[in-house]
Amino acid sequence: MINIDFLVAGCNTRCLHCYVNGGPALLMPIEDVLLCIEKLETLAQYFLNDTTFTLDHEPTNHPEIIRILQAASQTRYIKNYHHGMTTGVGLMRRQDKDAVIKAYYDCGYDTFGITIHGNAPHHDEIVRRKGAYDTTVAAATYLKSSGANIEVSLMLNRFFAEDASSISAMLQQLEPNYIGFVSPIFTPHVHMKDFEPYRASMETVSAIRGYLSEWKQDEEAILKAAEQNTIEGAVKRLIAGVDLSRLFDLEQDELYLTLHPDCQLYVGNSGAETQCLGDLRHIDLEETASIIKALPGNRDYGAFYDPAILPSTDALTVALEELPQNLIYGDFESVIYRGLTELGVPTKILALNKCLQ
Repeated sequence: MINIDFLVAGCNTRCLHCYVNGGPALLMPIEDVLLCIEKLETLAQYFLNDTTFTLDHEPTNHPEIIRILQAASQTRYIKNYHHGMTTGVGLMRRQDKDAVIKAYYDCGYDTFGITIHGNAPHHDEIVRRKGAYDTTVAAATYLKSSGANIEVSLMLNRFFAEDASSISAMLQQLEPNYIGFVSPIFTPHVHMKDFEPYRASMETVSAIRGYLSEWKQDEEAILKAAEQNTIEGAVKRLIAGVDLSRLFDLEQDELYLTLHPDCQLYVGNSGAETQCLGDLRHIDLEETASIIKALPGNRDYGAFYDPAILPSTDALTVALEELPQNLIYGDFESVIYRGLTELGVPTKILALNKCLQ
């Protein structure tokens, strides 16, 4: 599968755990957006793969989002993967939000999601925008009243134990169609340590055990996964003999690209670009398709490390043992990346000028 992160507009928040480059950004001019959709449609014809693009970060920030949605829904060879997540800020400050939502529905997109980090003060602190919580919940309420399916992602952090009752009240108010429970991963980005002071521990999960079923979660499965994905759990697996080289050499079947507001096409997800393929408006699409076909998958962030320079398992184990053992990560690989970062192991990620994000 090939997915292209199409950055038509910036994000309204700068979430501490976010593995992509959020925050304010340039808008892609509407003429460029429409041209790039045409170019991606042509590019996709060279692939046998399932090829999609995702309008990001917060597409409702774009003043021409209706025209963009209409163009994105009419492609044949490449499909707009509508992930549906929103901060709600871009939508709720629009005077034409009714028309925007109608455009989404007309184009076949009827599911939207929000991410919640606790009560209002704690949510705003983690996303680094005052008033973000109230706007996000207001957006979900508005969308639900208009007939949308609403999904809520609960982003686990150390505040959940004290905020559990507030979270329950919010869910009772929204009555979402789906509730997800997520433990933030750690990825090899320069800013990812910012979230570490907020990371939940096993004590946090134990404290909310009585709430998990209320939030439509499998308590035992979450407790088991949390324990396995602590630093202590990862260290036990390393000591038991996990083959690091094999872990990083596993073939991946998904390739992520990013299209920036200046129309530069990159290999890698937003914030984890490794190679610039050029300006999509002007590059030779057949030649670019040949380059892309030869690329390995990169969904797992292990793709951004060179296996030849990985430290020994013993060195990685020692580094991890220096960290708090009960902190919870999204998966085993995430803990490994945390240890590699602690050791200063370099990645292939490009250092991009922030103004491009």
